Amino acid sequence: MSATAPVAFGSGTAAATSAPPAVFASRLVSRSWFPLLRSRRLSRGRVRGAALGGRRLAVFRDSTGAAHVLDARCPHLGADLALGAVDGVGLRCAFHGWRFGGDGRCDDASGHACAPSRRTRSYPVVERWGFIWMFNGPDALFPLPRPRGERPWTVALPPRRIRCHPHLVLANGLDLAHYGSLHGIRLTAAPRLTIDAHTVSVSLEGRPRSAAWRLLSGTVRRSIVARFTTIGGSLAWAAIDSPIRFEVLFTGRPAADDACLTQTIFFFPSPPGPAWGRAVGVMLSLLHDDRRVLESLDFHPAFTDADAALGAYARMVNALGAW
Repeated sequence: MSATAPVAFGSGTAAATSAPPAVFASRLVSRSWFPLLRSRRLSRGRVRGAALGGRRLAVFRDSTGAAHVLDARCPHLGADLALGAVDGVGLRCAFHGWRFGGDGRCDDASGHACAPSRRTRSYPVVERWGFIWMFNGPDALFPLPRPRGERPWTVALPPRRIRCHPHLVLANGLDLAHYGSLHGIRLTAAPRLTIDAHTVSVSLEGRPRSAAWRLLSGTVRRSIVARFTTIGGSLAWAAIDSPIRFEVLFTGRPAADDACLTQTIFFFPSPPGPAWGRAVGVMLSLLHDDRRVLESLDFHPAFTDADAALGAYARMVNALGAW
């Protein structure tokens, strides 16, 4: 893959790509939302370093409490801004004392009557569900999803690391054929595919073949009714309507070694109860089966007509571009 390739999923142009190649690179990170760290880990007036793919970032909370994300390399001589200190609503470099506002512009520099016209990249930031999220582009192309209901009960699982490219992890729910062969779920209705500029969705209905699985999942008399949606290149959203109603947000952040750093967040419409534990347990079991295969995958795309959702996802990700 060329270092100058304009897409994140494949190496061709967005218009020409119908299926991605087998090679991926962490330096090509598609434009999307990524959770960088827990909000509670960044108190007012503090700065922390973070990484997205191979890029170093400085995350700081200014004196007003607002969070900001900047490229961590100072545009003066390349010092790590994450080693600096918060000064009011800006971040001051530890090396020469230049200060950068949340917009990335240098607004003060020791020894200069006027601040040099230098800036580092700044990124859109949102705090939601206890995390600081950044969009790795000058403007957010789409919003973060919102769960149903005004105040759902939220459960964030510990982060996990999967030895597989994030796009393959997130697109897994669009792979309709694997539900039967890997998970033993028989689809009882024709899946419905919906595509737009930044999302690919499939609506599913099915029943586990195993009697034990039907008992565990609460589908003895009811089918699984769900909608799985990929959002941009880093998010996937599962909305389950039956046998119980809940939602799950999956995120995939590329690591420097092309692995995937995942964060999974559950949303429930009611307070904790036995149904919570059953839903989380079933979902974790399915994810365990997927992980076992994904971590041993030597990806060589050979999409067929049955892989229409996967092909749509590849084209959508390529159209997003990369930083």
